[in-house]
Amino acid sequence: MDLYVERQCVEQMRAGDTSKFLLLLDANFADLYKYVRRRVGDTSEVDKIVQLTFLDALGQVQSTPTDVGYNIWLYSLAKPRVWSYLANNAMFKQGVVFDAEALADQPEKLELASKGENMFGKLSLEEREILRLKFFEEVADGDVMTVLGMGEGTIGTQIYRVLKRAHFLLFGESDEGQGVYFGELSGFFARLRDMESIEIPEILKLNLKMDVSGRIDRKDFAIDVDPEEKPMPFMQKDAKGSDDPAKIFVEAVKEMREDEAREARADQMKIERQEQVYDFIDRFKHVLVIVPVVILVAIVSYVVVNFADFGFNRTIARGYPTTCTADVTFAREFNDTEKRDINDGVSDRLCAHFEVEGLEFARVARSEINVNVDASAFMLEYNFRKKNNKWKIQKYERITDSNEESGKIPRDGGSA
Repeated sequence: MDLYVERQCVEQMRAGDTSKFLLLLDANFADLYKYVRRRVGDTSEVDKIVQLTFLDALGQVQSTPTDVGYNIWLYSLAKPRVWSYLANNAMFKQGVVFDAEALADQPEKLELASKGENMFGKLSLEEREILRLKFFEEVADGDVMTVLGMGEGTIGTQIYRVLKRAHFLLFGESDEGQGVYFGELSGFFARLRDMESIEIPEILKLNLKMDVSGRIDRKDFAIDVDPEEKPMPFMQKDAKGSDDPAKIFVEAVKEMREDEAREARADQMKIERQEQVYDFIDRFKHVLVIVPVVILVAIVSYVVVNFADFGFNRTIARGYPTTCTADVTFAREFNDTEKRDINDGVSDRLCAHFEVEGLEFARVARSEINVNVDASAFMLEYNFRKKNNKWKIQKYERITDSNEESGKIPRDGGSA
């Protein structure tokens, strides 16, 4: 609708000709539907919010502002309901509305959409709103301020910060200024808009127009909502009973904006707290995946190293360093740790006392072992027991070609 015609309709509505509301509904239905659909994934909820927003506007028809576009007025009325939905569905972070099946044979567009989804998923609710208003609804900075209820002195800085962050998430670090951020982002989001798949439900529009037309004929502007649904505040006379429409409007809007601001702040704080948790999970998801993998690899490595040779006799020289040059073998029940411990506490000591050609270890108990010592000219059998983390000789015996007597060590143990 032409801005001049729109202004005329608004002026006539304020003057009492509420039938002009139907013209504004018809002209702005598609824009409002897209505004809500870009933010809300449940289409039944989208229909509900769109209907209630127009009924909100109808209820305030004679106080419709004249200093902003009518679509901006509708966006500002829809925003509290949209944010209320998002507050109750914090996991939902809609980025781009597109038909994946229609783009199945266009991988470059699917990649573009995925890039946009990932970027939106890392932004706060307010940051996403600013980008959508700027690049999808294509409104001016001042209108962004109006819809979001932001302070006039902060809007420029806030928008620049959001543009810079979005540019970094999409294209990486840049030393260029705001113009570059806006230009590249504008091109990126223009391509996303071209990919949008939002079908405007004409039947909803028709039913809504019929409902509104009947209300206008009956002069019934009240909204029928669910008990849980909080209606938008309508224009009311001030406490002094003033008949000045301008004064009534100013007071009503002031009260409405204060209530909305409080609700919006509460909703945003709730959403941002939840988003911080999801963002932490998203940011460190690779670590959360890698850590269990690393632990699993470490466990598998330990098992391989310690039990790969299970069931075989292997010499210490092949993996368990020793000062012995002898052939050292173990029975199958010893693990790597035990072999290293026995090598350090027994093998080296025996080789230091004899010219040993071979050592053969067998387990007697958990902390007790027997070892056959091949000393070339004779064979000895030793029994060792571990006490206070030290292997001590309990018994030794000549078993081949020896005149030496067998011996037994006192219970407190001894050393070789």
